[in-house]
Amino acid sequence: MATTAQPKSPAHGTHVFDTRSNCSCGKCAARRKAVNQLVESFSQIPSRWIETLSEHRGEWLPLPMWSTLFVPKDIADVQNIEKLMQPIETENEDHESMRDSGWQEVADTGIYAVWFDDELLLGIHGAGYDFYSHHWEKLYDALGYRWHK
Repeated sequence: MATTAQPKSPAHGTHVFDTRSNCSCGKCAARRKAVNQLVESFSQIPSRWIETLSEHRGEWLPLPMWSTLFVPKDIADVQNIEKLMQPIETENEDHESMRDSGWQEVADTGIYAVWFDDELLLGIHGAGYDFYSHHWEKLYDALGYRWHK
């Protein structure tokens, strides 16, 4: 009796795009839940509100592309994120204007941060892809959180 070779499944925790977003093992599911818990702990505000407020004050604050900004509510998160902030190093004109307005990159996460009205605002300068695998998981790792273990 001939058997048909089964296609090899991707390595644990990956799929064709080399992310863990579709892995259903307990370890990956727990990590996804922890990352989601971090993001859900942030307040979310429309960037239009900040744009309107800064215009009303006669200020100009360029904003990241994504139309939602995130505000960490837990002081420990704020302090830990602040430790990861670094100058934006880029030749991209959009990023230069953000850098010149006080935005900084949060480690190597692709997340940008700026202080505005004594609140730390986080933003993502992108759209059309999975923010969790490209940004939020990187932030979770950079913060050294291990809530999933």
